[in-house]
Amino acid sequence: MAKTVELDEGEYNNLMALRGVAARIISKPESRRLLEQAQKMVDPNAATPFLDQEAAQMAPVRELEKSVNDRIARFEKEQEDKKREDTLTAIAQRQTAGLAQLRRAGYTDEGVAAVQKLMEDKGLLDVEDAVAIFERANPPQMPSTPQGGMTGTSWGFADVNADSDKAIQELISSKGANDSVADRMAAAALQDFRSRR
Repeated sequence: MAKTVELDEGEYNNLMALRGVAARIISKPESRRLLEQAQKMVDPNAATPFLDQEAAQMAPVRELEKSVNDRIARFEKEQEDKKREDTLTAIAQRQTAGLAQLRRAGYTDEGVAAVQKLMEDKGLLDVEDAVAIFERANPPQMPSTPQGGMTGTSWGFADVNADSDKAIQELISSKGANDSVADRMAAAALQDFRSRR
């Protein structure tokens, strides 16, 4: 049997207004969803048939969406990895070609190894940059020049004196066939060179 409760007119009107608001909320799916979400917030064990039904309907869609998103992420990662690999391959090919060019330019194996070590130590990718730094830090030695009584740019072999002038004339007249004259001139030049050292 139903219990009778006394209400004053104000309380009754408030309850009727609240009932009207609740009926309007439930009549629209969007607002009903929000009402059930609010109910779950204050009572996690509350039954929410609208949200439960919606979740069951959306489960296959969410699985498909997750699968598509996973495939897109894998594809993007593969593309990124391929791009990185292509870049690294191109850098390695440029470095190999640059080091081969150094060998053709006359660098020794030790020189090439020193340039490679510099590239590793400084994190350089370009061989030309490494060579510029290497050569600035290790300038090539100037060729040695004769010193002493010799002229600054010659070893003194062609310096002419009276004895060598006569020997040159003999060598010219024999058209280079007189080996004894050439031997005497070479011995004299070497002796002169050794005496100036």
